[in-house]
Amino acid sequence: MPVHVYGVTDTSVTIPTDRTGRSKRPLRHIDGGDLRVLVSDVDDDSRVLREDLMAHAHTLEAVATLGTVLPMQFGVEMPDDDTVRHELIESRGDEIRPLLERFEGLLQLTVAVDLIEQEALKEVLRRDPDLVALRDHVQRAAPQDRHSAEVRLGEAIAGALEALRAEVGDGVVDRVAPTARAVSLGEVRGALQAAEVFLLVERDRQSELDATVTTLRDDLAPLASLRYVGPQPPYAFLDAASSGELSWA
Repeated sequence: MPVHVYGVTDTSVTIPTDRTGRSKRPLRHIDGGDLRVLVSDVDDDSRVLREDLMAHAHTLEAVATLGTVLPMQFGVEMPDDDTVRHELIESRGDEIRPLLERFEGLLQLTVAVDLIEQEALKEVLRRDPDLVALRDHVQRAAPQDRHSAEVRLGEAIAGALEALRAEVGDGVVDRVAPTARAVSLGEVRGALQAAEVFLLVERDRQSELDATVTTLRDDLAPLASLRYVGPQPPYAFLDAASSGELSWA
């Protein structure tokens, strides 16, 4: 029967038995030597649902709380257990073991910050009297002049929001980076995202980062909201650490 592959860990990591994976199938593992591959069975004609994507991610996060796991991209399937054993353990074991050693004792935590639009607009207006004057000018402008004035105001506000977004983002990185062994920055998306920061953190320092994030969330309110995700496998750091030959997530 085909199997869906979640990731690779070592045999010291106990796979959680209270979770189900893709298509709500039980999780199980395939061992070889000191390596353990986390899998679940799938039907040949199994359709991919959004809940399957979530199950894949949540399974890996659950294992990451227990030990080091190298995550595979969603959709990696192999025809049977013997193929998994041959492709990942026998053929690629020498590649996988150094990666597991490199990330031993480390986990990824993600901090994402988004400006709250109305609060950000209030802030840029508070900081810049010229913007307030331009806004008031638009409100008083004659109908034939209003469009060009609105364009100038929109451009000025967009520039001010971009500067505020960069300022908040830089401040977030400065606050959380000292706790991390390594930092990777995601590309900000949309007009309001200020930062997406991936942090590779020693397990025994997670509580330190937790406390920093709690304080940071309070300090950012009400200007911005903060999402804190993890523990996770080292998604953002695998490409830099590996040869890229395997389909790491």
